[in-house]
Amino acid sequence: MIIVLNLFDLVVGQETVYADYLDRVQPVLARHRAKVLFYGKARAIFKGSASQDYCGIIGYADMASLRAFSHDPEFVAIQDLRDASTTNYVLSVYEETGTDGALSIGPLD
Repeated sequence: MIIVLNLFDLVVGQETVYADYLDRVQPVLARHRAKVLFYGKARAIFKGSASQDYCGIIGYADMASLRAFSHDPEFVAIQDLRDASTTNYVLSVYEETGTDGALSIGPLD
């Protein structure tokens, strides 16, 4: 499994733009069999300095599914909505290894 960790803040006054993005991205995610595993708001930082208020974790079957989603024309068409309504965005991709394989994983393809 591949997960994409999205950390971000909303731009004040652009909340309806972001809501439009969320509504429009759902069917694109579904078409690529991606699942929203978690979506929420930060409540505390116990270690480190992450400052983003929001977190979304999206699961994909594999890197090919993530690439297909990322290049889907319908997704490309709505990326500007996300970018105009968010700031301080960090998007990271992680591959599931389990704790036994955590130190032996090579680079992603």
